[in-house]
Amino acid sequence: MVGRYLPEIYLFLTVVILLLLLFSLKPALMPFFIASVLAYISFPVFNFFQQLTGEKQRISALLTLFTVFLAFVVALFVVLPTVIDQVQSFINYLPTLARKLDNFFYSHFGKHWSLLHPFKSANLAELLQEIYSKLGNIPIGNLISKLFSGVFSVISVTINIVVVPFLAYYFLVDSKRIVDVYISLAPVSIQNELRELLEKVHSSLSSYLIGQMAVAVFVGTYIAVGLYFVGVKYSLLIGFVAGVLNMIPYVGFFSGLLPSMLLAIFDNGSLEAVLGVLTVFLTEAGLENLIYPLVMSRTTGVNPILIILFIFVGGYLGGFLGIVVAVPLAVILIPIFDSFMEKKKGLKSDSGNNG
Repeated sequence: MVGRYLPEIYLFLTVVILLLLLFSLKPALMPFFIASVLAYISFPVFNFFQQLTGEKQRISALLTLFTVFLAFVVALFVVLPTVIDQVQSFINYLPTLARKLDNFFYSHFGKHWSLLHPFKSANLAELLQEIYSKLGNIPIGNLISKLFSGVFSVISVTINIVVVPFLAYYFLVDSKRIVDVYISLAPVSIQNELRELLEKVHSSLSSYLIGQMAVAVFVGTYIAVGLYFVGVKYSLLIGFVAGVLNMIPYVGFFSGLLPSMLLAIFDNGSLEAVLGVLTVFLTEAGLENLIYPLVMSRTTGVNPILIILFIFVGGYLGGFLGIVVAVPLAVILIPIFDSFMEKKKGLKSDSGNNG
């Protein structure tokens, strides 16, 4: 009976072992993890260059890594500095926004406003002023440098800059060989079935990740451009955050809508700005629903509740790294679970026919 589900068990145990090794040997295996993710995400680019070069894998791998490097440079020196400037500007703007919010609530609730909110501060402005005093004096550049200290020390970052592209190159060139070696280690009786299951997992995962990244870029760009023309402050920052958080169901939409509405009401202060923000986000939601099926396979539909559950559990068990691997892990396990259930239903059907 167990042998019927051996391919699913074999692949599931492989995933579990890799996760345990990653979290227990994080400093040693992190370059391999980053390189494998980089190679996997850039594999469609690798295939594109293979078609251009006539299946020359080494040249295609070099061209792929060069393309990734150019994208990284643009993000590092063009997009990131602008986002950092807007973050610093938003932190500096917090006290002003706090006073406007506090005046609005006080005008509607009067002297009872201080009793209605649970903060110890006399008003909302004082609360955000206290937050500002702790954040506003910290340059964003210093904050980022602190994030990269410790585990990501200068030495380790330098090593990874050299090692990760080197490993990613070999992951791209030897991807088929790695899969063949993995399958050859399995019992001969399940090798063909295991290969089919791996193809299903690969199809599901690649479609989901590439589709999500495409949708995230669209969402972030559309919101940023839309809010810019509406005249809302920090449009690039809001679009960037909404695009990144769009990987989490519903979070990206509301993480952009709420601050945009607050700024439209209390900063712009006009009905046109409010209607403009609503138009941007409602049209974005409609366009996303049209684009989503075009860039995502219909077979990779993942329940949003399951994604959120994996993210919370991953964050609780593994911190930031757990959050990073949570969504791909959910997408990997779904085809395995579906294959298991199909066999189980087939077994029940066969037993019913025999009866």
